[in-house]
Amino acid sequence: PSTFRFHDLRHSCASLLISKGFSPKAIMTHMGHSQISVTFDTYGHLFDDAFDELSDVLDDVRAEAQATHARSKIHAA
Repeated sequence: PSTFRFHDLRHSCASLLISKGFSPKAIMTHMGHSQISVTFDTYGHLFDDAFDELSDVLDDVRAEAQATHARSKIHAA
């Protein structure tokens, strides 16, 4: 389309890298940003799913730690 800009290609590239799970640091380097804040300020809204997954993983780790602690208390008694 006539409204297509070079920046649209950069945004598509960053969007694809985020959707494939690359780290923000790797994306920052690839995009040539001088600081991670530039990457997050520009593309942070695309990381929302990754942050949801991060919370889920931390919840799973906490639940496993609680279960391990409960099992160790049973075996110690």
